[in-house]
Amino acid sequence: MKPGSKALLLLCTLLLTTALHAQTETYRARLSPMPVSPQTVDTITGQGEVILTLSGTTLTVSGTYSGMSSAASLAHLHNGPPAQPGPVVHSLEITAAAAGEITGTLELTAEQVAALRNNELYVQVHSANNPDGELRGWIFLR
Repeated sequence: MKPGSKALLLLCTLLLTTALHAQTETYRARLSPMPVSPQTVDTITGQGEVILTLSGTTLTVSGTYSGMSSAASLAHLHNGPPAQPGPVVHSLEITAAAAGEITGTLELTAEQVAALRNNELYVQVHSANNPDGELRGWIFLR
């Protein structure tokens, strides 16, 4: 290798790495009551918003919810296209109250990143009164 070639190679590698890490995508999910059965239509309440930031394969989740019929018990990231339920892919941290915060830092697989970009992921908050789910919001690019 010629003198200076190593320095040029190192500089190019650093610039590429910096550019890749600097690229972030911001997504949003609006949480709203989503009955999972006809019996729960009259028992679910609340609203919220979640902002999600993708950097590489790391997804950072931060949001709030309020007005639920009872204390939140669980929150998950699910894989399913809009208006279709799907399986849990990650658990999220929540405040166990009728109003609170949702947070998480998740490592996504390549398939989960593709699902995120194709609007096939959603956030769901479960409650004591509605353990199958009270609030749901599909994730879309902001």
